[in-house]
Amino acid sequence: RDASTGPIRLAIWFGKGGVGKSTTTMMVSLFAARRGRRVLTIDLDPECGTSRDFLGKELPNIQNNIKTFLESPVPVVPPILPSGIEGLDIVPCAPDEQRFFRLFPEKSGKLREALDLLPSDYDWILMDVPNQFDNVAELGLIAAEYLLLPVELTADCVERVQTGLRVIKEARAFNPELKVLGALALASMPRAGQPMGLTAKERLILAEYEEAFREEDIHLFKTIMFRSSTTVEEARSNADEHLLHWTVRRRFKKLLAEIHSRITTTRSLSHSPAPYGKRHRTTQQSRATAAANV
Repeated sequence: RDASTGPIRLAIWFGKGGVGKSTTTMMVSLFAARRGRRVLTIDLDPECGTSRDFLGKELPNIQNNIKTFLESPVPVVPPILPSGIEGLDIVPCAPDEQRFFRLFPEKSGKLREALDLLPSDYDWILMDVPNQFDNVAELGLIAAEYLLLPVELTADCVERVQTGLRVIKEARAFNPELKVLGALALASMPRAGQPMGLTAKERLILAEYEEAFREEDIHLFKTIMFRSSTTVEEARSNADEHLLHWTVRRRFKKLLAEIHSRITTTRSLSHSPAPYGKRHRTTQQSRATAAANV
C-alpha cells in the first residue's frame, strides 16, 4: 500500500434516522473483510446499533469504548476490539450515554488525530455517524476522508437534502479534504415488473434527489437497496452476511464494487501526473496503487 494515502476513512451519514446507516456500515464492513481487507469499524452512534450487531450481549460489559477514548486527557488510540470476524475489528460506542456526547466539545479533531496513531495495516476505516449533526457527528465527519449518504425514497427524507448539504459544507470548514462518494437510495421493497424495481412515486423522488445533489456534483449510486428483506435484520444480529437472501447479497456486493470504483477513480486523479515540476508516476501506475489501497 502507498503510505502517502493510508487507509480509506469512510463515514456513513445522513441527517435522518432509519435510512440504513448502521446496516450499510455493518454490511460494507463484512463484505470488505470477506474480500481479504483489514477493516476497522467505529461506532459513533449512541444508539449503538453497529456495536450490538457485532458484540451482542457483551456490549454493556465492555469497559473501554468511544466515550472512554474521548474522556482521556492524553492522546491515545481508540479502544479496538476483535469483532469475531476475521480481519474485522470494532471500536464500540457506549450504551445509554447520549448526555455525555451532547456535552463533548464541538468541532473536535481528536478522532482524526487518533486515527493517525493507528497501526498501518488497516485498509478500511468505516464510521457509523449519527444522524443528528451534533458534537459526535462532527467528530466523525472531521475524521473522514470520504462520505456516503444513505437516503430514503420518501418525501420527508428528500426535504432534508439542503440541510444535509449545509452540514457537509460546515464539516468541510474543518476538514477541507472531505469528499462525498455518492448517495445510496433506500426503497421500501422491490416491485416486480417496475423499472429499477421502484414504484412510480419512488422513481419521481429518485429524480428529485438527482436534481438536488447535481448542483454539488454528488451522484447517486447505481445500486438501490431495499428495506423489506427480513434476512437483513437476521444477518445483522448474527454478524453473518451469508444469511442474506442471494439477491440482497448481490446488491451489497455491487455496492462495494461501486464504492471501490469511485475511491479508485478519486485517488487516481489525486495522483495524476502534473504538467510541471518533478516527474510523477504514470497514470497506469497510479491506478494500480489506488486499486491496491482499496
